[in-house]
Amino acid sequence: MRKLGFLVALPMVGALSGVAPAAAQPTPEITAFCDAALTTDKAAGKALVEKPKQKDIQALESALAQIESTAPAEIAANVQAAVAATRTAIQNRKDPFDDATFEQNLSAIDQYRFNSCGYTQLDVTGLEYEFEGLPKTLPAGKVAIRFTDTGAELHELAIARMKTKDSAKKLLGMSEKEINKKIEEIGGSFATQGQTTYTIADLSKPGRYLAACFLPVGSTDFANAEKKGTPHWKRGMLQEIKVT
Repeated sequence: MRKLGFLVALPMVGALSGVAPAAAQPTPEITAFCDAALTTDKAAGKALVEKPKQKDIQALESALAQIESTAPAEIAANVQAAVAATRTAIQNRKDPFDDATFEQNLSAIDQYRFNSCGYTQLDVTGLEYEFEGLPKTLPAGKVAIRFTDTGAELHELAIARMKTKDSAKKLLGMSEKEINKKIEEIGGSFATQGQTTYTIADLSKPGRYLAACFLPVGSTDFANAEKKGTPHWKRGMLQEIKVT
């Protein structure tokens, strides 16, 4: 199941390529929505898994109610539809992306967050096999990332905080069980050829982070993306980010 990310961004010095300073300070009402969206992101990451804990499902339901109640008028309909699809997915134990309109509504929500939440904006491009526009050093804070796939294959931008002194490459070479003990998943998004998606990354904790694409070489659609093969990160789509 692809994890739900209701929300995906980063603050940085404007001199860095692809990085824009934070937008104008949002109103208290918009800030309330943006905070609720971040809470929903984190709750969804725990609840939208194969075998969720009941407490995590309850936490997500609480977050969904909050994001629905704080939604700005411009995207209220999108939020209501996305929330309804998420609740249905939880009840039926299905991927919310099975709903044809879910991704469209999610995109509208994420675009609004990118433009309105006052986070530092970052433009990143994915291609074979590298991330362009992704700084190696960033100040702690929330970052809004606009991720565009300009390659011939599907790409993803997955971000995680490393809780180890090991290099990102050495870490990803470990077993899945070992990796899960040594990282904290932050967020990410998938993009098909020519598509732009958004993600909000909460990099409030200083430390070392990694950005990676785990899709296998040759992924031109989600059908063959499920097949085993050399992951893109082994070909170069792996980068460490130092957050200070």
